[in-house]
Amino acid sequence: MALTLPKLTVPKLTLNKKQLPTIVLLVVVLAAAAWFGWQRFAENAAPPPPARRPHAVTKAKPHAPVKPAPLTAEARAKLIGEVLAATGLKQELNQLPERMVTGIKQYDDQQLKSTPALAKAIEDAVATSFTADGFSSRVNAALTKNFDQLRLQALLRDFSAPAAKAMVALEHASHTPDEFAEFERSAAATQPAPARAALIKRIDAANKASETAVDVAFASMQAIAMGIVSEDQGKAGSVTQTIEQRRAASVSKIRDATLLNLAFSFKDASDADLEKYARIYENPNSKWFYGLVHDALVEEAKADSTNAGNLISQLKIKPAKTVAARHGGPKHGADARACLALPTDAAIIKCAEAYR
Repeated sequence: MALTLPKLTVPKLTLNKKQLPTIVLLVVVLAAAAWFGWQRFAENAAPPPPARRPHAVTKAKPHAPVKPAPLTAEARAKLIGEVLAATGLKQELNQLPERMVTGIKQYDDQQLKSTPALAKAIEDAVATSFTADGFSSRVNAALTKNFDQLRLQALLRDFSAPAAKAMVALEHASHTPDEFAEFERSAAATQPAPARAALIKRIDAANKASETAVDVAFASMQAIAMGIVSEDQGKAGSVTQTIEQRRAASVSKIRDATLLNLAFSFKDASDADLEKYARIYENPNSKWFYGLVHDALVEEAKADSTNAGNLISQLKIKPAKTVAARHGGPKHGADARACLALPTDAAIIKCAEAYR
């Protein structure tokens, strides 16, 4: 059962009209207490000298923030690389293409059940289009374009702290499918404590894990499908409508799956550890960083998926005689793209069998 988390309500940090008088009153009381204490200790002191006309006081100018010395292009690239490694993103970017290919294969095996030839062709197209270098280059380009030395250095300090390094290690540790299945059946997954669930949700919201999973998944699906239908505007409109319908129905499932993965990764961490880790993700530097990473990953997914769609559309798989005869045989020059016009997945799959 997927991890279901309660709605998180984060208290506002700004003062509203009701809170403001309380804060002002507190400042006045503290000032009065300090003055009273000073008077008590000064009771036996010599009488103060006659009051003199105060001299004008020149306010000191506030110090301007110290700007770090600009880095060379090589030093900038080094800092970006260190941050990607410290946050665990370098490892994730290297593994992302393989995971996408594995996910497509599993979906095909469980849902589409394509012929081996068609399944292999689609896997090859995706594997060719999605590369670790592509994702890494896109993220590096985004961070280079929006380079902020102070933010990146602060992030590196935060994620290099021993406690944060331990959490990153937990998040990227290797586990067997059996270990995950066992956790999925446990009370920690099916009936999580509200405080624990809220912490997991805070981390997910701050580092955009489920948001990125949703956006990358549907950007990829859209781009691949549009690449396959190519310039057929009628089919393109139908594809867009179908994908939007599936997005609405699938978002909560993808989010729950992502949250379950996070809960599994952090199963051995204490609530106190998660609280500290959540605060790192929730600071402005992390929000800036993961916002850039999210946008870069979605853009790369779109570009790679468009390429994959174009490769799939170029597949020319000869139709099987028995199926072709049943349908009167495919028209000259036709290919499997014609099947996309059919209304259901089952019909599309059946039609595609003619192009094995």
